[in-house]
Amino acid sequence: MSTINAVVEKMQPSAAFVITDSHVAPLYLATLIQKLDRLKLPVHWYVFPAGEINKNLSTVQKIYLELVKKVVDRSGLIINLGGGVTTDLGGFTAATYLRSIPYINIPTSFEAMVDAAIGGKVGVDFNDLKNYVGLFYHPQAVIIDIDTLQTLSKRAFLQGFAEVIKHGLILDRPYFQLVTSKKPLDFTPRQLEKIVSGSIRLKAAIIKTDPQETKGKRKLLNFGHTIGHAVESLSLQTRKPLFHGEAVAVGMVAEAKISELLGMIDNQEFQIIEKSINKADLPIRANNDSKRAIWQLIKTDKKNSGGKINWTLLQRIGKAVYNQPVADQLVNKAIDFIKG
Repeated sequence: MSTINAVVEKMQPSAAFVITDSHVAPLYLATLIQKLDRLKLPVHWYVFPAGEINKNLSTVQKIYLELVKKVVDRSGLIINLGGGVTTDLGGFTAATYLRSIPYINIPTSFEAMVDAAIGGKVGVDFNDLKNYVGLFYHPQAVIIDIDTLQTLSKRAFLQGFAEVIKHGLILDRPYFQLVTSKKPLDFTPRQLEKIVSGSIRLKAAIIKTDPQETKGKRKLLNFGHTIGHAVESLSLQTRKPLFHGEAVAVGMVAEAKISELLGMIDNQEFQIIEKSINKADLPIRANNDSKRAIWQLIKTDKKNSGGKINWTLLQRIGKAVYNQPVADQLVNKAIDFIKG
């Protein structure tokens, strides 16, 4: 966070408005406010209850009211301090308040550093549907402080590795081999910095060619997310909801299984993928979800178009293809597989 003042000063906002959650606020909010106060500009903040369950339009409305109350105008700056829920929610708020005001992301979770905080996809959940209301709106800057990983729980840290593994699977076999070479908790801080940089590099290269998913290539990043989002949405209705990365891990196993059933990858590669995800202490099964409920959510997935489900699948480790047709019976087999 040491660079925050230089970034904000260059933007010259009329005010700074920090959005964070109840888990992150006690750890980093006071430090951030202290830094911003040195710039002699009005600083305001809003703390919402932590959790995916609060990433919705109701929370956005409460933030709008606070922005209006503090008279934050179009020259103001929103600073999102937290994990993926915060960067999604805060980015959506910035995109829609006063027809958009600038924002900065300061991701404090591993998942947000390598995925959620970059790329410009912002949105909220709606009626138990994951990220169903949203748009593309890029941050002015993303400030990463690897030291914030030290305050993550083991589970919160591990879920970020799902996206890291995904980047290797769809784009770069050597990177996949690197990030699965040992268990996530065995990497040193210096090695984690390289992993974060590697994922940002891979994702940014895709986004540069297809910033708003209009040309198709950005759809590669959706691997694991069609079934993964369905599993995640269902889990939000339970007492023990899955983290996003945990659901994506299950989704990647299922969609790798579809790739195998289609003959795109062989069983040996599938076994490598499944074992690597399991080695990262991520879930590979979704035992409590009914096949019918998963199917209902797959069919309402926001990535579908023209009534067709657009699948991103693997041709091999390190190479994926998008807009692949898949027969329902093969999807059923993959769902049966992850249900154990």
